[in-house]
Amino acid sequence: MTALAFLLIPVVIVAVGSVVLWWRGRQPSSVESGIESFQREMRALSPEAEAEGPQRPPPFDPSSRRPPKPAEDG
Repeated sequence: MTALAFLLIPVVIVAVGSVVLWWRGRQPSSVESGIESFQREMRALSPEAEAEGPQRPPPFDPSSRRPPKPAEDG
């Protein structure tokens, strides 16, 4: 009986932990959560969101590089 209990206790702990992790990670299914998700996606796609977001630096233009200055002897 002790060998069976020794094996059964970790199985029960893993099963309970798996159920807890599944419960916390599941997608919300209420109507309000669906509406909030849709609004969040629409805000991300709106032109105002692009204007407010971080600006990218302009692409690198190799023709704008200047030749290095010669070293001064001194």
